Amino acid sequence: MAEEKDKKKEKDKAAGGDKSPNMIVLILFIFVAAFGGTFLAFQLAPKTITVNQTIEEKREPNESDHLPIFPLGDFVVNLADVSGSRFLKLSITGKLYSEDFEGYAALEGEEKHAYHLRIEEDLQNLMPAIKDVIITSLSRKSSAEVIGYENKIALKSELKEALDQVMHGEFKIYDIYFTDFIVQ
Repeated sequence: MAEEKDKKKEKDKAAGGDKSPNMIVLILFIFVAAFGGTFLAFQLAPKTITVNQTIEEKREPNESDHLPIFPLGDFVVNLADVSGSRFLKLSITGKLYSEDFEGYAALEGEEKHAYHLRIEEDLQNLMPAIKDVIITSLSRKSSAEVIGYENKIALKSELKEALDQVMHGEFKIYDIYFTDFIVQ
């Protein structure tokens, strides 16, 4: 009987019966986990820049840059005073820039005129939104909130930020200027 058991074990070894089905599943699981982990690691790994690629840094304009100036309009707005009888009359001009602002200072003659036509064309479609933002922002103010140097500076900052939200064309607002400002 012991001999029969030994012969049966030898037959099982020869036929590959030494490996159980659980062992095959375990090996498959390890293979799939290793492959999946490697694939996931490559997908989630931070991308690196090769030697031939360059990063282009875009410089923002500053005060020393010569930028085009474009009138944004004249406005008469009722102020939010309790009496409701005060109004603000002002004219606003914007200092604009685009991605190619660095070349503006070198433009002359026809090239400069063509650049100004680009500005006019770009802003033409945005003027209703620009005027709406300005009128809406100003009509929420009381006369006390617009009179005085500090209040004017704060108002410029607020209007610039609001205009940045609606300017989706080529040109952006660098600064705004009040060319006329009367509270009555």
